[in-house]
Amino acid sequence: MQTGEKGNLSEARILAAFVAAGYLVSVPFGSGHKYDFVVDDSTRLLRVQCKTGRVKNNVLLFNAYSQSGNGRVKSSYRGLADLFAVLNPVDDKVYLIPVDEVGVTDVSLRLAPTLNGQGQGVRWAELYLLRPLVLSGSGAMVAH
Repeated sequence: MQTGEKGNLSEARILAAFVAAGYLVSVPFGSGHKYDFVVDDSTRLLRVQCKTGRVKNNVLLFNAYSQSGNGRVKSSYRGLADLFAVLNPVDDKVYLIPVDEVGVTDVSLRLAPTLNGQGQGVRWAELYLLRPLVLSGSGAMVAH
């Protein structure tokens, strides 16, 4: 599958996961945006950049940057998007990582415990899992 096709499929799966979780989703008109869509949880609007993760040794990896045509220049999404929505292509789970939490780097989310039991400095995938919205006492939707 070509890179563009893989990206389109991941974006569609991520969008469907947001809708299934109860979010309203808007798609920007035109091209050239540094985000793929906007999600509305009834209290705020968040710009979402979709990424296709790669699984290696129980870790979900993704690039927290965009690259120029020659691949030499890495550009940050800070100020241009609010969340990375990362699709695990193995099980179709989606993980939400704030753009401001990561730099211009490769990011790893640990899917299973380490063999040596290390936990310090580990970014656990479970903490970032897209969860369904539920109604609060005021009627507003909140992430569960």
